[in-house]
Amino acid sequence: MGSKRRTVSDIKTALRAKVRSKPRVRGSEFLEMFILEKNKARLEQEKENIDKKRDQVTNDIQFIDDELEDLQGTVEGSRNPGSKTVDRSNNKKANGLKTMTMDY
Repeated sequence: MGSKRRTVSDIKTALRAKVRSKPRVRGSEFLEMFILEKNKARLEQEKENIDKKRDQVTNDIQFIDDELEDLQGTVEGSRNPGSKTVDRSNNKKANGLKTMTMDY
């Protein structure tokens, strides 16, 4: 029982072993180039996906703005300044349901 318990934090990682500070092995340049090209391709694809998503969000916002304008025009067109509004706030219950006043 004299030995110390080993945990996950005891595992040697590349950072703890300072592997990066070791001199590069000759011939690993091709591997580094391959990895960098793969990362570049992945990031370009991610950028393209983000641009598509941004365009979709812009289109959705424009669609909502158009719908709001149409509805605003409908609401303003149906509203007459001389029209009579019916006050239904005195209605108690109709068929067991409470009624609520709605002005258009």
